[in-house]
Amino acid sequence: MPEVRVEKLSKKFGKGKIVAVDNVSLQIKDKEYFSLLGPSGCGKTTLLRLIAGLIQPDEGNIYIDGKLVNNVPPEDRGIGFVFQTYALFPHMDVWGNVTYGPRVKAWGTQQSNKIGREMLEMVKLYERSKAFPQELSGGMMQRVAVARALSAGAKLLLLDEPLGALDAKIRLELRYEIRRLVKDLELTAIHVTHDQGEAMAISDRIAVMRKGRVLQVGTPQELY
Repeated sequence: MPEVRVEKLSKKFGKGKIVAVDNVSLQIKDKEYFSLLGPSGCGKTTLLRLIAGLIQPDEGNIYIDGKLVNNVPPEDRGIGFVFQTYALFPHMDVWGNVTYGPRVKAWGTQQSNKIGREMLEMVKLYERSKAFPQELSGGMMQRVAVARALSAGAKLLLLDEPLGALDAKIRLELRYEIRRLVKDLELTAIHVTHDQGEAMAISDRIAVMRKGRVLQVGTPQELY
């Protein structure tokens, strides 16, 4: 299971005028539910995208499971990425979305079907496998997004404001559901949020970010 370590990581935009991530060093433990907490523009999503390999750092190193991954493409980092906007394929039904990863990796029909069924039963949506994303509620779509992220065998789950587009009641229910899935599957999770209550409720540890820097890292109790 993956431990994640970043060392002296920096990222600038706008010809170096905007410092999004400023000399950040962090260690996320194996099987830990870790949150990056801070206001909009503090660099938390940029840091998550650097770990995912969606953008490249200007300085510093990223290690996943002890391996330097700076030049490893996202699809080879063993990660699942869950976006705030769900990012489901609208032309595919739930089944097609969840089995997309195994099919792209050419795991075979039998194995793809087995994984698809397991993932949809895990998020309690197997009975909706023929539904299209536009036929589902926001909470259901986000559960499909989590199932799709995990179906390709990811052991590291990256969640970028995964509950931000949901109403308050669904948000409360789903945050505990996602944590339960992560713990049951013994995954490592990094969860980006601006919601202090959300981070305090679900995290093993939290990194508080501001202006591209990490101000403090600790358990919810320590930060409180």
